[in-house]
Amino acid sequence: MEKLKKTLKNKNGESYIYLCVIILFVSLLLSVIILYMGLMAQVRVQKHNTKARLDGYVTESAVNAFNDLKQGENYANTFDWTAFENGVYEALGFEDDKTLYEHPNGTKMTRPTVTVLRGEGFGIKIEYVAIYPVNWNGNTYADLEIPITIVSYYKGK
Repeated sequence: MEKLKKTLKNKNGESYIYLCVIILFVSLLLSVIILYMGLMAQVRVQKHNTKARLDGYVTESAVNAFNDLKQGENYANTFDWTAFENGVYEALGFEDDKTLYEHPNGTKMTRPTVTVLRGEGFGIKIEYVAIYPVNWNGNTYADLEIPITIVSYYKGK
C-alpha cells in the first residue's frame, strides 16, 4: 500500500499510467453496476405488470364465483377449472399458437406453465422465463433468461 502511494505521488509521470488504469477499472465497474440495476428494474416492472394482470383475472373469476354463491350454488361444483386455467393465457396476452410474448420495451416472456391452486379458495400459479436483451453501447451482446414464479390466490372467507 505504501509503495502504491509512493508511485502515485511520483512527479516523473509514472503515476499517470496507474491512474488511467484505476479510472478505466472504476468506469467499467460502474458501467456494469448501472447495467445490472437497469435489468433488475425491468425484471421488477415486468413481474409487477404480470402480477397485476393475473390478480385482475383471478378477481374477475372470484366475482363470478361469488355471484354463483349468491344464487345459492356451490362454486366448486359449477366452477369450470379447465376454462379458468386456459383463460390465464388470454389474460396475459398469449394467443393459442403463441409461445413467446414480446413486451413493447423489447423484453420477452415464454408461454407460462399454469397450475390451478385449490383449497380454502382458488388461485393460479404461473412459472415462466423472462428474456432480457443485454445491451451496452448500443449493441446487444446476449439474452439474459430469468425464471419467474407468480402466485395469485383468492382465499374464501
